[in-house]
Amino acid sequence: MIRYVMSEDISNILSMMEQVKEAFPGYQEIEFLEALYKAIDCKTAFLEEREGRLAGMLTFSYQEKELTFLAVVPEFRKQGVGKRLIKQMVECFEEGETVHVITFREGDQIGMAARYCYHSCGFVDDEELVVFDYPCQKMVLKVGG
Repeated sequence: MIRYVMSEDISNILSMMEQVKEAFPGYQEIEFLEALYKAIDCKTAFLEEREGRLAGMLTFSYQEKELTFLAVVPEFRKQGVGKRLIKQMVECFEEGETVHVITFREGDQIGMAARYCYHSCGFVDDEELVVFDYPCQKMVLKVGG
């Protein structure tokens, strides 16, 4: 089941982050929590529950048209959780809008699964960037395209 993230979910989300934080260069818990509370207030954070447990979470920005965060608990990977969360986010945008995500560059072992997920959802590679002193790639998706 996909639903909006609520403040009661914070402890489960922080537990998830302990499992996945190595995949997020520059991760700082305080900054993450500030962004998460803002996303909860703006209704731009979704989570999926499977078997009564947190399986994954996504945050995004309407203003920036950006998928800002996506993580799936290791035991629920390769089960479509990320794709379903992305689909839910895409439905929040108008047809013809372009949404982007900043992720790992091709060849980076840490980001292979993320890149595969984004590509399978229709994102295409765009410019290369450096974020938090880490080489990254911008990917874009035209909604309804």
